[in-house]
This record gives sequence, structure tokens and C-alpha cells, in this order.
Amino acid sequence: MLKLILKNLWARRVRNAWLLAELILVTVLTWYITDPLFVLSYNQTLPLGYEPDGLLIAPIRSLPSTAPDYNKEEADSLHTMENMHRMLRKLRDYPGVQNAAPLVTFAFPGSGGSSYNTYAYDTLAIPASISYFIPHTGFFETFGFKTFEGKTLGELDNMDYQRNDLVVSADLLQILPKVGRLTGKRLFYNSDDDEKDTTFFSIKGVVEKVRSRNYEQGMYSFFEPQLNVRSKEVWNGGSFLIRLQPDVSEQRFLHDFRTWAYSNLKAGNLYIREVSTYKEQLDYLEYGSGVTNKYRMNIILAVFFLINLALGVTGAFWLQTRSRREEVGIMLSYGAAPGNICRLLMGEAAILASFAWLVGCLIYLQYGLAEGNWYEQGYVVPSLWINNFWLHYIVVSLIVYIIIIVVVLLGVFIPAYKISRIPPTEALRDE
Repeated sequence: MLKLILKNLWARRVRNAWLLAELILVTVLTWYITDPLFVLSYNQTLPLGYEPDGLLIAPIRSLPSTAPDYNKEEADSLHTMENMHRMLRKLRDYPGVQNAAPLVTFAFPGSGGSSYNTYAYDTLAIPASISYFIPHTGFFETFGFKTFEGKTLGELDNMDYQRNDLVVSADLLQILPKVGRLTGKRLFYNSDDDEKDTTFFSIKGVVEKVRSRNYEQGMYSFFEPQLNVRSKEVWNGGSFLIRLQPDVSEQRFLHDFRTWAYSNLKAGNLYIREVSTYKEQLDYLEYGSGVTNKYRMNIILAVFFLINLALGVTGAFWLQTRSRREEVGIMLSYGAAPGNICRLLMGEAAILASFAWLVGCLIYLQYGLAEGNWYEQGYVVPSLWINNFWLHYIVVSLIVYIIIIVVVLLGVFIPAYKISRIPPTEALRDE
């Protein structure tokens, strides 16, 4: 049957040329729409490195200096820190709370701010996202990071950190496979080309990979201790991170907690009025960065395009197949089985679509090699299969192939099934 299919395609090469051109264009457009949607969807399935379910965040507010209850003596750093810890103890004692920690920084996983730096190990540059934490406050336990290299989260929280100590993410081993354990290793940072300005950092602990944004693959994560906290950092951007007990409902907790916090979570000039789930924080961050709108727009475009693709390609093959009514009638009159005729027509369409898919993918490959092959251009990226250029290209090409072949076969099967089962006299009536 394959030989007959190829002969039929060659005999009808002029009529099939426009179908081939249409399918090549459709393949390129399908690639263009499918690829970014596939990448963004894949990134959102990656683990964050902590569990956002059961995690809440409550911004710390401060009374303005003109407020009647404002106490100027409570505004210095010492009193501010004491008041913050007083509120922290109240939070930890509240029913349903498993742990809580202060976030006195603009940079932590899931925050709207960010801090980046480039460190080095030997001659290897290591770009990293920096998060800041206050030691002995339960930061690691409250977030619920996954530990690595033996230390528990409690041990990471309660270590006596010194200046330039770091906790790093375990994905660093992907570019430093020969170092063995990361704990105890030293990194360095040069503020300029002068070796006298070299700063050395000591790795004190390791956690599993952490992603700061739900829509990004993330880079290497470093956690740097805050040994000196100013009062302004507490009330200007500070917040409390709250981890609920596993059996506590977030919505039920928030309903009761907001009323209680309004009356009880106040110390000195500091107070709490708002609290939200961490998922809401992540969703707000994603929406504010434009990713949500981009993702929705890509989905709308993909659905719209696929519907038009299905209608256009299916309709074209439908008409093409129905136009062969007389040819099918002749085959039926010579004793051809309806099932064989149906398979013959579908085989022709499948081979034509496969050839068009191959040409279209090769055309898009030229664009990919020119613009998208950054993985092989010296950039440090997460070691994920999707960042391997050729593996990425093959997987998306297969997805495109499935879309193309399903649409084409759908457009052929229905009319082929119908015309292969009509009486030969009916098929040849107009001959």
C-alpha cells in the first residue's frame, strides 16, 4: 500500500503542492505559538523549593509621627526590634500557627524585590539571587525549605552566623560537581579588578533549589544573614511570615485571625492590619510582572489559532477528499475494500503532512539557531532538559507534529469514511 500511496501523491503532485505549502506555513506558525506557551507552562510546574500552601504573609505597619498614639521613644532601632519580637511571640502563640518569622528585607523568595550578585569559585563566575534573613528567628523552618547535606532547618536557623557567611542552594553542585560537599567551601567576590577588594564568603549550609518566581526557572539562590537591622527596615517593607499547622484551613484561619490581629497585634508604634496567603502574594507578583496577561493572551491566541487551523486544514482536506469521489468509485467497482480505501486516503494525507512538518520544522530551526540557542553561547542556566537546545527542539517539534497530524487525519477520515462506503454506481453516476 505504501508504494501505491507514493504513486498517488506523485500523480497528484500539482494539486497537492498548495496543500503542502499551506501545511508548511501552518507548521511554522504552530511552532511559533506553541513554544513560548510550552516553556511557560513547564516553568510553572517546577517545584518552588518550599510549600506555599499554609503560608501567610502579614505586612508590618508603623504609626505616622503625627498620629496621637505615636511614641517617639519607641522609634529607635532597639525599641523597634524589641517590639517586633514581642509581636512575633504573639503570632507564634496564636492557635493554629506552627511557626512565624520576620522578613525585614525587600529580597526573599516570592517577594516583589530582588537582589543579585555574581560570585566566583576558582575561575567560574556564579550569578546568584540573594535573599536576606535574620538568624535565630525561624526563617528556614517557617518557609519549609528542603534540607541538603545533613543540617536540619532548625540548625540552619540557629547557627551563629558571621559576616560574609552564606547558605546556598544545592543546584550549585551542577556547575561544581567536583567539589563534593558545598558546606565549608569558600566563594569570593571582586568589587573591581583590584585584588585588594576581594571579599571571601564561607558556605555554612545548603538547601534544595529555591525559585523566587513561580514563572521563572530561577537561578542559584544564596541566603545572607542580616546581622544589623535598622528600625526603618522593619516598618518600611518588613513583614511577618506565618506557617500554619498542617490541619488548619487557610480561609477559616484568616477569618478569625484578621479580627484578632486588629485588636491585639500592636507593640510600640508597630501594628498589623493586613494578612494574605502566600499564593496570593505569588499570583500578585506574577500579575504585576505582566506574565499572567501574557500567559492568558498566549492561551487565547493558541486556542483561536488551533480552531482556525482545524477549520482551515480540515476543510481543505475534506474538499480534496470529496473531490476524489469518482476515483473511489472506480476502486470500489474493482473490488477494493472500503477499509483499504479509507486507509489509502489517510495514508496519503499523513505522508503529505509529515513531509510538510519536517520542512516547516527545518525552517524554524534556522530561526532557533540564530536567535534561541543561548544555551550554547556561554550563559549559565539551570540544568534542566528544557534548556538543552536539541532536546527542547525535538520535544516541541513532536508536539507540533501531533497537532498537525491529528487535524489533518480528522479532515480526511470523515469524508474518506463516507465516500468509501457508497455504492459504486452512486460514486460513478456523473462519469
